[in-house]
Amino acid sequence: MTDDAASRRGRPRSEEAHQAVLDAVARLLDDHGHSYEELTVERIAAEAGVGKQTIYRWWKNKAAVVLESLMTGRLKLSFERVPNTGDLRTDLTAWLDCELEKSHMEDTVVMARSLMGALVTGGEETRKLFQDRSVWDEMELTERIRQEAAVGGLRDGIDPAAVASAIMDPFIIRLLTVGQPDRQWLQAQIDIVLTGTLRR
Repeated sequence: MTDDAASRRGRPRSEEAHQAVLDAVARLLDDHGHSYEELTVERIAAEAGVGKQTIYRWWKNKAAVVLESLMTGRLKLSFERVPNTGDLRTDLTAWLDCELEKSHMEDTVVMARSLMGALVTGGEETRKLFQDRSVWDEMELTERIRQEAAVGGLRDGIDPAAVASAIMDPFIIRLLTVGQPDRQWLQAQIDIVLTGTLRR
């Protein structure tokens, strides 16, 4: 077999293994309920049916694998459904309060720190993932904001995913750097975002 033929034959198999790893991460975290700290490269490899070295061929660490699984839409961020009482400001405040009280917040912080590190140290492919897709596209928060847009509650041309990002990105940075935000900070952040988002 020529080198070209071997390469063509190997690529589909290699790509299949790549996708299997991303799917395995989603199953372990979403379906099987493993925490981020419980997740290991060994566990991912076993679930995907590949060797550890196969994973390290493409990713530096488990955070990089989780980041790609998230950005390709396989892994869903685990958040509660945002209530819809007809008052978006009240709904978002209540939702964020609920999220802060979750018992797995500590694991969420560990995961967020790791993903941030994976993003900072990632290469061009990592940056392209973020250019092509917002991490908040399929989030319950974004869906609630889309509902508000559907009833005419948002200014024209407002992107619901951008609104979700404007709320969640500072929230995560605050969580990672200062610690758990208090309710007053959350309320101020929501007010700032919604002032420029809602119809007057």
